[in-house]
Amino acid sequence: MYTLTCIDSPFTGLIYQAFTFPRFRPRLQALKPEGLTIAIAASDSNQPIGLALAEIEPDGKSAEVLSIFVEPDHRRQGIGLALLTRLEQELFSRGCISAELVYTTGQPTTPALERLLQKCNWASPQARMLVCKASFPFMKAPWLRKVTLPSSYTIFPWAEITQDERIAIQQQQEVSPWIPKDLNPFKYEENFEPLNSLGLRYQGQVVGWIITHRLATDTIRYSCGFVNPDLQKRGVYISLIANAIQIQSKEKIIKGIWTVPLVYTPMVHFVKKHMAPYLTSLEETRGSFKLFSGSFQETQGTGNREQGTLNTEEGGCCFFHS
Repeated sequence: MYTLTCIDSPFTGLIYQAFTFPRFRPRLQALKPEGLTIAIAASDSNQPIGLALAEIEPDGKSAEVLSIFVEPDHRRQGIGLALLTRLEQELFSRGCISAELVYTTGQPTTPALERLLQKCNWASPQARMLVCKASFPFMKAPWLRKVTLPSSYTIFPWAEITQDERIAIQQQQEVSPWIPKDLNPFKYEENFEPLNSLGLRYQGQVVGWIITHRLATDTIRYSCGFVNPDLQKRGVYISLIANAIQIQSKEKIIKGIWTVPLVYTPMVHFVKKHMAPYLTSLEETRGSFKLFSGSFQETQGTGNREQGTLNTEEGGCCFFHS
């Protein structure tokens, strides 16, 4: 019989670090009573066997479920269902009225996660983004060698953007917003990869960018990409992407990852037509949400059965706008 506990100390959090993704482990190391991170742990005879992790948003009314994990030997015993149910209860007791969750398809645990969401009356998952992963053969795609830019455009290393240009972008955004809030380059500058993070100038003015991050010695994530909407139909954005990829290729960095929101249909079409044949994988992220009420189904240790490891990690976060 397993036991569920809401843990709120860094010492206990360390015990469960292996039960979530590396990017979320610092949250376990900073656990405290009434903090924004909610961790529900499952144990059997004092041995850790599962963890559900969520983060309450600053507004205090909504939350994001970050991960749910059950040890392989303890799967199909209803523990995942119990973890999520208890997590919902805890969030509601702390004032949350809703929660959301994002996950990547194509994983062995995807069917189990979707069954779990259905059992807990979450909204039907909706597709959000394409998740693209590539290795060295991608660098040989024909379109990468065919793109050129008119002389009025200049590509430059993002590390060389001037303070005056930063101010100009911010002032333009205040007067006449032209950058979607998720594509603001300044949000992605922490630890950005200088090798192929690029800016684009048109007649001397910054009009676009690609911001990348090094995930490993052999992997670069394309984190944010955008070109002024007035110029996108000229194909300059594809040229900017191609330049960043070519720079990576020359340095023998063989892997890349990026995502494309499905709402940007021209770029989605480009990915499926011109990139897909050269990708190592093409998946999608899906999102679901739940509005809480004051009533939650209690789940016992021998209750409904489901299949163990459930992940909600989204992977890359490149927002292509086209």
